Formats: sequence, structure tokens, C-alpha cells
Amino acid sequence: MATMNFLFRKPQFPIIIDTGSGLIGAKSWAACKKQLTTVTFADMTPRDVIDATVEAFFLLPEHMVFSPLTFKKRWTKAAIIKLYNSRKGPGRPEYPTNSLGNKSLEKVFGDIVELLTAPRKVDGAVEHETR
Repeated sequence: MATMNFLFRKPQFPIIIDTGSGLIGAKSWAACKKQLTTVTFADMTPRDVIDATVEAFFLLPEHMVFSPLTFKKRWTKAAIIKLYNSRKGPGRPEYPTNSLGNKSLEKVFGDIVELLTAPRKVDGAVEHETR
């Protein structure tokens, strides 16, 4: 895999990356690099990235370039939950959509990163994620 490059500035950790076929949650650059080496991108279209400040970034898979988005500055609670629930993959629980008024945007983001980085159950066995 090519080295990671950054345009303007780096996203702050933890981050969530939409690979097109699923989601990656990473708490460090080492974990991010390790997980991205296992991903085969179906095409080279830009992928959504959400950083710890809930700012919108994108990843250009062809060059492994991370860059902030200029037209979408921040994600909403509903959009993050919808993304997670639609791409969470097997062995991960749904994120509840009730009582969102009681949770901050940062809390929802943190909860989803924890769900993505926690070991998941696949066919009764526990599969450990890279942290």
C-alpha cells in the first residue's frame, strides 16, 4: 500500500472511514494503515471520513490522500447513525435512534467508534479488530 498523504491538514483521531462496502473505525494512524491494507476498493471514488471533531474529510483511495471537505463541514447525529446502521456489517449491533436529544454529537460519534473497534461476533466466534 502507498503511504498516506494529507492535503491541507490531517484528520484528528479517532476516525471513521466509509470504504464503500463497510466502515472502518481507527483510533491511531497505525491502526488505520493496518486496516486499510486489508481493504480492496471497488472503484477509486472519494470515500467519506469523519474525524474526532465530527468534521467531514474524504479519502482518495487511488493516492491514499486525506483532505477536509469544503462543501460539507460537519456531520449530524442522524447522518452518522444512518451511515453506521447501513454499513455496520455482520456481528455488530444497530445503533439506537431513540433519545438522541439526550446525547451530544461527540457522544454519538464516540459510541460508534467504540462499536467499530470492539471485537465482533461472527458465526458464534469472536473476531478481534485491529486497534
